[in-house]
Amino acid sequence: MAMSTAQAASVIAAHRPPDAVVISTMSSLRQFPRLSPSPLNLSCVPLMGGASALGLGIAIAQPNRSVLLLDGDGSLLMQLGSLVTVAGVQPRNLYHFVFDNGVWFEGGANFALPAADRISWTGLATAAGYAATYSFSDPAALASDLDTVLAAAGPCLIRLDIDKDAADRTQWSGVNLQEETPDSQFSRMGDEARTVMRALQQSQVGQA
Repeated sequence: MAMSTAQAASVIAAHRPPDAVVISTMSSLRQFPRLSPSPLNLSCVPLMGGASALGLGIAIAQPNRSVLLLDGDGSLLMQLGSLVTVAGVQPRNLYHFVFDNGVWFEGGANFALPAADRISWTGLATAAGYAATYSFSDPAALASDLDTVLAAAGPCLIRLDIDKDAADRTQWSGVNLQEETPDSQFSRMGDEARTVMRALQQSQVGQA
């Protein structure tokens, strides 16, 4: 059994700690922000492959907040060495979700992920030195266990088995043209980063 991206994102949204910073990229980016709108949401776009490093930086800067990183399998594969970097720092507040749908850049290139049927994301994270790893194929099990996972000391990698048959595998061509990426996709990350920064600054003022 596998779950859809929307199901996985819905469960995470329902169990999100209220003061958590959430970084979305790739397929989760189309689901999570609308399910859990917040000034503490940050979209990692169009920086494919950069979400893990971005999440680590925020986790270091905000050690008293949970940082939920909603990564894609193709995105993480582009920056696989970041697993070792994260493990070297051992941020206890970083929870690294990997949406494993076997597609590289879903909705864009839609290429099949190399060796998708052989990669063990939990195995890679364990070997790199993550504090804990988890794997979920059923949204009900994810919902049942997620609060416990988010209470554990990180860094944790949570692999989510996403329905590979439902993934967008449209192949673009000279006949079947891909839609042009809107300009907002190239300013979105910067705009949201400024919003997150203001929210964090206001929180610090309120605590002073």
